[in-house]
Amino acid sequence: MTRFIQCARAIPSILLALAGTCAALSACGPKPPADVQKIIDDARREAADVTVRLATLPAKCTLGDVPITAGLWLATTKAAPVPGQPYASEFTFGTPIRTRAFRIALNPAALQHLDKVETRDAQGTWSVAWTGVPPDAPDGCEFVKVEHTSAAGASDVAALRITLRPAKEKTMVADAAVLKAD
Repeated sequence: MTRFIQCARAIPSILLALAGTCAALSACGPKPPADVQKIIDDARREAADVTVRLATLPAKCTLGDVPITAGLWLATTKAAPVPGQPYASEFTFGTPIRTRAFRIALNPAALQHLDKVETRDAQGTWSVAWTGVPPDAPDGCEFVKVEHTSAAGASDVAALRITLRPAKEKTMVADAAVLKAD
């Protein structure tokens, strides 16, 4: 199945927001149709499953140049697809965070197709934080956490944009975070 999932945690909230908007406009009745409810329930189950799997990743499944004892990672608060870019996702923070590194979790297919990671400052300017050829996922890793220092050094970051090259396999990007600068 060809499918791109921007962030497993974001899917239920996006679907719930759509269902809530529909209900608020009185166009859909008091509850979502059964097929929409099934999609929401499936997304919640998948999000919970991914969260558990990411929490138990072995150390060999973390790649990048950030030391293992890095510090406080702050997760993004929202995720959404980038309009007009089917293989790009934007992960935003409630307020800009001073950082020098980012982290994302990807399944092996997404890692293989990772094109670039960009950061957006509070003024809306995008900068490339990482680009290149990612390494292969180590054997036995169903997800890989990629942790890299930003090419631009320490800066205030309001959002991360993850861009993948087109893939036929199911790609998943989740757990986007930045390392709070000291």
